[in-house]
Amino acid sequence: MKSAILITFFSCLVYLSLGQDAHFSQSELNASARNPAMMGIMSSDHKLTASYRSQWASIPSAYRNILLAYEKKGNKFSWGTQLLQNDAGKVSLKTTQLMINLAYRKKLSARGEFLSIGASGGVIQQKFDPSLFSFDNQYIAETGFDPGAANKETFLNTTQFLPSATVGIMVSKYFNKIKGSGGLSFAHLNEPSSQFYETLHEKYSMRTSLFANAQLPIKEQLKAEIHLSWNKQSVATEKIIGAKLKYHLNAENKLTGGIANRLQDAWIIEGGITFSASALTISYDMNNSPLNVATNSQGGWEVTFSYLFNKNKKTNAINANFERLNEKPYKDLVTSKIPDSDLDGIPDKIDACPNLYGEKENSGCPVNTKDSDFDGLLDHVDSCPFLKGSAAMGGCPDSDKDGISDLKDYCPFLKGEASNNGCPVMSKTDHQQFLKTNAIKVVVEFATDKSDIKVIYYQDLNDVVDFLLENQTAKAFITGHTDDEGDQAYNFKLGERRATNVMEFFLSRGVSFQQLSIVSYGETKPTRQNRSAYEKAKNRRVEVQVYAE
Repeated sequence: MKSAILITFFSCLVYLSLGQDAHFSQSELNASARNPAMMGIMSSDHKLTASYRSQWASIPSAYRNILLAYEKKGNKFSWGTQLLQNDAGKVSLKTTQLMINLAYRKKLSARGEFLSIGASGGVIQQKFDPSLFSFDNQYIAETGFDPGAANKETFLNTTQFLPSATVGIMVSKYFNKIKGSGGLSFAHLNEPSSQFYETLHEKYSMRTSLFANAQLPIKEQLKAEIHLSWNKQSVATEKIIGAKLKYHLNAENKLTGGIANRLQDAWIIEGGITFSASALTISYDMNNSPLNVATNSQGGWEVTFSYLFNKNKKTNAINANFERLNEKPYKDLVTSKIPDSDLDGIPDKIDACPNLYGEKENSGCPVNTKDSDFDGLLDHVDSCPFLKGSAAMGGCPDSDKDGISDLKDYCPFLKGEASNNGCPVMSKTDHQQFLKTNAIKVVVEFATDKSDIKVIYYQDLNDVVDFLLENQTAKAFITGHTDDEGDQAYNFKLGERRATNVMEFFLSRGVSFQQLSIVSYGETKPTRQNRSAYEKAKNRRVEVQVYAE
């Protein structure tokens, strides 16, 4: 009878620890524990993460999970390590996992779509202290329980080490403006054997995990995310469906909030804040299962803190560009806040020609010249009067030197053929492959008479930043455009301000100045006919075109 009781006891003990891994409600923040293919999916070179979870605090021995993780991002290969520990007080089986993770990421497009595969290996330690348990042979009929009496039980061991291996795969892809991602992983593939008691033999069950996310923009500063996950280990199955909102306070800081349901178990409420190099997230699980009676309605608290450093090696790149940014003409172009852009002593607000050095008696415009861009052609015969060009091109530039004016060239920065509107002649297959592997195009739209970048475009621009940092020979051509409201001179300057702000966005994140080129076309290259508010909105834009050699 005693042996049967002991076998049952340790079966339950092992089942509780082996039947299901320690889990976190904030699983997407703990990439190393969720799926090794998620290694390096971050905006920095290094990342430290710490998570703590306390569950069922009202019972005598609350269940605790602690995770410490480190990730190192590489161009293709990323690696990391994790230390995971879980227990339920002193009288419990304590489990500690130490794993090394490795992931390989392959880009599927210049936009940032990718396929990643990962693997991890390590060891799991399990241990318990028999002296903390009570056994029936320690009870004496006359006096009751005697903790000093020997339990007379024989265990094969009280500490054991089990090898473990995990593999995973993840894919990220855009569907128009919706960014989707998903992954599949198999943990403890080898299903290592565990044995404490001589007649009890258990295996550490394999865990299958599946997840899918979809991110979509709602407004300029607001994004929504829908996430699903499914996990199965031994007889335990976990299903979670939830939604989050992410509100960008500025380029670096954002607030997050969300709600999810672990089906037939708990509601999960989550909130967090992200800074430039760190993030803090707190969540609470509200039980809605029969366990709610035993826990006296006490759920589980969880806290995750992340710290990112050496962010894309941006610090060194910014320092390298610092002197260049403070030289003319770049200082006036990029960093100057002086409202007199052409330095003629007349503020831009009352300067009829804010981009040209002029005279007070002529409202800030040149007195004796009508060649505003100083390219040798008078404005009345210059097709691009505020953009320096050549007589052969009607006063417009020919940036790619293919003999076609930028004004008429559909690919102004890529040498092409007149028969193909200035673009290279390619087969449909070659063209699709070229755009997929060698080119990026991002369009940033602006409000009327504004040049500040809307937060909704930060993600697309950051994807360009990542591409340029990883491809140092790639070039980005930034062109500013306006609708036809106002005069041509003002619109040329407005387009220049818009293009300059986008360039400054790239420079502030460490992109080399040599990789960037800007030009303003003002109102000369509309994509719509300016007949409605919608068409005008589409013309108020900056186009970023990136080509890799």
